[in-house]
Amino acid sequence: MKLIILGSAVLALAISVAVPVKAEKPEHVKRLLETKQCQECDLSGANLQGADLGEADLRGANLSRANLAGANLFKASLSRTNLANSNLIEANLFEADLSHANLSEADLGNANLSYINLSQADLKGANLSNANLGVADLMGADLSQANLSGANLIDAKLRGASLDDANLLGANLEGANLDENNLLGAGGISWTAPAKLRKSSGK
Repeated sequence: MKLIILGSAVLALAISVAVPVKAEKPEHVKRLLETKQCQECDLSGANLQGADLGEADLRGANLSRANLAGANLFKASLSRTNLANSNLIEANLFEADLSHANLSEADLGNANLSYINLSQADLKGANLSNANLGVADLMGADLSQANLSGANLIDAKLRGASLDDANLLGANLEGANLDENNLLGAGGISWTAPAKLRKSSGK
């Protein structure tokens, strides 16, 4: 009998370890979807795929591991949010504010990030392949080890950004505002067309 009880306890423990626990607070998800106002909310791991969050205020929220694939975040306020390891594939972040946000290891493949504010953001190890970053503000951002292959960076502001070990294979940097020192540790850059880079004037 004792052996059976012990075996059941071990099995219950194994199940509790194996089943992932959803971390987000359901009331916060409900508030966000109903009001688009959720500053400093706990939305970690939330499934917000395809959600319409245009002009939402999510400043300081925890969206780590959240699924925002295909979501509309047009002009959303996401400054200082935690979006580490989040899924933002094909999301629309046109003119959104993500200054000082944590996007480390986030997946932003094919996302619309044109005119976005990513100044001082942490994008270390993020996937930005084929993303549209036209006229994006990336000044002071950490893009080390990020995948920017095939990304559109036309007229992007990259002054002071870190691109150490970043993959820029096939990226379009025409008119980008940066210093050549930004690209010293980056991979995939061809220096056969220097006219495509607008060097910083230091202003």
